[in-house]
Amino acid sequence: MMLPQISYPIYEVPLLSQKLPVKFRPFLVSEQKLMMMAAEAKETKTTIDTIKQIINNCLIEKIDVDSLPLVDLEILFLNLRAKSIGETTSLYFKCENEVESLKCGMIIEVPINLLEIPIVNRNLEKKISFSDKVGVMMKYPTFEIINKLIETKNVSDMEFTVVINCIDYIFDEVSIYKAKDATQEELLAFVMKLQQEKYELMKTFIENSPRAKLTIEKECSKCKYLHKINLEGLEDFFI
Repeated sequence: MMLPQISYPIYEVPLLSQKLPVKFRPFLVSEQKLMMMAAEAKETKTTIDTIKQIINNCLIEKIDVDSLPLVDLEILFLNLRAKSIGETTSLYFKCENEVESLKCGMIIEVPINLLEIPIVNRNLEKKISFSDKVGVMMKYPTFEIINKLIETKNVSDMEFTVVINCIDYIFDEVSIYKAKDATQEELLAFVMKLQQEKYELMKTFIENSPRAKLTIEKECSKCKYLHKINLEGLEDFFI
């Protein structure tokens, strides 16, 4: 039996890395089920894989999701969530404030508007000069980096994995050396030869990369303690 086909509204959202707005459809019951299953699993890899699958399903014009900066994925997912289920939602937190040696335990409801979550550090400078002649052009962390971190077995190597994968290119007075044309070993060797203060500049860039970030102050109705709640990153907004 040929059942009727259902049409869907099409929305668009501007991303930091794309010249033109990206078009998407709302997610369907099948994608909502994926979200629920990922939320129940409470595993980083499952959450990341689910977000990637949902975004790929809902994009009208396919793009390389792995190469998108994390901030663009946050923008896209928040808009997708807002247009699919609703712009407003509520988060719930347990008050951990101690009153007379006992934790309050009150459940605090925090309503938020997904489309009003600010993006911080939109215009972060990507060029880092190590001297008058040598420096690097950085790029924002991407979805691909998360996958590499998950695969990194040695915790002490994770920091270097992020840093070398956020290099777009290295330059000197005569040439530009694209990071994609170098091996991971070559990039790591370059980083290892930097002075610590120069390396810290690269770390600071990554730490300050644009992201969706929301700080909420909410008073507990039971013990009156004023909570300061910080939300940022894909997992915090996976709601």
